[in-house]
Amino acid sequence: MNGEHLMLQIITPDGQSLTEKQVDAVVVRRKEKHFELGSEIALFPRHAPMLIRMPVAPLRYRKGERTLYVAVGGGFMEIKDDQIVVVTPRFEKMRADDPLPAARAGRRTEQWRSEHREFQKEMVGYL
Repeated sequence: MNGEHLMLQIITPDGQSLTEKQVDAVVVRRKEKHFELGSEIALFPRHAPMLIRMPVAPLRYRKGERTLYVAVGGGFMEIKDDQIVVVTPRFEKMRADDPLPAARAGRRTEQWRSEHREFQKEMVGYL
């Protein structure tokens, strides 16, 4: 890339994909051992290569004057050479015309975390 913008790509196992070019910044949550949601990290052009484990949480990115939101179902994110690749089991992009996209992304990821906790309770032998 040219060092002035990022390219963001989100990939899921069922083939869903999002590709955004000319991204100015991406903010993701890191999954940390002592915190369910971890802390946020902002990624800008010319960021050093990094691999991040992500929890089920909203992700936001900036393109020009707009901030866009995506609900991400956990997974991993890699940044290298101004290209960000997110590998996740599922994601949902919030509509640009949504009056409260951050709140909607937060509700969607909370719903996914709740479903995950219920699934864990039903698993035989889960500790």
